[in-house]
Amino acid sequence: PAAVEYLKSSPAYRDVFSGVENEELHRSKIEELLWHSLYGDFSRLFRFANGTQRKFLDLYFLHFEIDVMKRCLRDAVSGKRSDLNFKSFEPFFRKHSHLDFTALTDSKDLDEYLDSIQNTPYYGPLKDLKDQGITSLSEFESALDILYFIRFWKSLKDQLSKDDREAIACAGEKIDLLNIEWLARAKRHYKLSADAIMELLIPVWHRLKKSQARELAEAPSIEEFDRILKGTRYGNRIFLASVEQQENPELHSLFRALLDAVYSKSGRNDPYSAAALNSYFYFKEEEIRKIITTVEGIRYSLGSSEILTCLAES
Repeated sequence: PAAVEYLKSSPAYRDVFSGVENEELHRSKIEELLWHSLYGDFSRLFRFANGTQRKFLDLYFLHFEIDVMKRCLRDAVSGKRSDLNFKSFEPFFRKHSHLDFTALTDSKDLDEYLDSIQNTPYYGPLKDLKDQGITSLSEFESALDILYFIRFWKSLKDQLSKDDREAIACAGEKIDLLNIEWLARAKRHYKLSADAIMELLIPVWHRLKKSQARELAEAPSIEEFDRILKGTRYGNRIFLASVEQQENPELHSLFRALLDAVYSKSGRNDPYSAAALNSYFYFKEEEIRKIITTVEGIRYSLGSSEILTCLAES
């Protein structure tokens, strides 16, 4: 309750927490309200956006769509009806999505989940996985992520002008950095073949070439991996960041710091373009995740220093 009282004093979250009683403040309710504030920001920005900005926001909405699909998928795979209170999100999603989110949240198993997304671009690839006997949550979530990035990147090229695409080039850099993070993790922690590693990657190539990704996947040692990585467009930035974070930094926090820098620079360089919107939503989502982590820490009686450590690693 004390944490929520603090959030109520913040202009960003005051409205969504107003009128909420302490007995309602279980963890899922707090998380729902925090994401609702993000959807509210999107709706207000969409209302005042110009034509080009609205095209970008329509594309960005795919990110919200996939996020809700993944949350419902986790519940369906575990054999329970989703506890997501879609009624509070419904007006927002009805304006921007053709998915039947009521059917999604009602799904109690994987078959019902797949039935709820028929006649959508997501159905075919997920149904193919199930037909192959693949039913693990991680495989399905990975497939949804890849579908999102492919659709987003293709739509970006088809619907936005060259200048607008260049303004939000950080979207391509995010994909490259996510692929590099997976390559580094696979080489350091798993014994996978180069082909298996390549199958894990998002099949979108911006400034990291596919041939470079293949070289990284085939590297016979960590030393050779690092040598190849230094020759890419991201090499100097990655190794400079690793030095600043001391030796052997945790991979996720290292790449998160790089993404923070990419999005911050993009928003500053083009403050009147879709880049400002893109950067805003990136940092807003990061803020919400950190608030959720903090609330979880308070719930489990962690000390402030332990919570700060969790935030630094998230």
